[in-house]
Amino acid sequence: MNINIKQFSIEFKKGTVILAGAGPGSINLITLKLKNVLKQADVIIYDALVNKEILKFSKKSVKLIYAGKIKEKRACTQSEINNWLLQYSKLNKKVLRLKGGDISFFSRVSQEVNFLKKNKIKTRVFSGITSSQASIQNSNSLFFNKTRICNLITGHRNIKGRGKPIDYNLISQNGGKIIIYMGVGQINEIVLNLLNNGIKKNEKVTLVYNATLMSQRLFYTNLGECGDLVRNKRIKSPVIIIIR
Repeated sequence: MNINIKQFSIEFKKGTVILAGAGPGSINLITLKLKNVLKQADVIIYDALVNKEILKFSKKSVKLIYAGKIKEKRACTQSEINNWLLQYSKLNKKVLRLKGGDISFFSRVSQEVNFLKKNKIKTRVFSGITSSQASIQNSNSLFFNKTRICNLITGHRNIKGRGKPIDYNLISQNGGKIIIYMGVGQINEIVLNLLNNGIKKNEKVTLVYNATLMSQRLFYTNLGECGDLVRNKRIKSPVIIIIR
């Protein structure tokens, strides 16, 4: 079946900010919506987990601003990002805020949207494929087990500290699959909490590094040995951790 990309044409008005998810990494997994707006954007503010190959769809005159925030490699603050979004939209530019995965999963999209609305800037949000979808598929697993429950949680300390603490008892006792984003930096703390709330040491664990990219690697272990594996293999982000 031939798809006419023109039918997915998006009107990207000047002075508007589009916040979009760039998918889990592979250039083949971006949406047609995103490909369309990449060609129109005057300014693209992109995160560390965005595959730079995706930026090749943008026009030659585009202004690219790197806004990566991975631990010690932090390129800017959230305030700086907000100011860029406001500054360039006020200059009547078409601004694309690009994040990895699905922009609605464990990102600061709500903060940025609220900031833009407060400043009366027109915004649109485009979803992308979340990293856990690709990781589950590539690990030959399923989102749901017999419980029909799937727990998606963040292991990121900063995000975790903003709201209610993770209810480890709930996610340990409901029997569902546990999928952890951004968890390798806090793996020992996560493992300890899960063990203390009833999950057995021999529960199987899969770690998916750089899902969908040529550098993708899968590591298989159990919960009791997970922390040692991360340390001994020097596994770094980005990783999706799949338990059960």
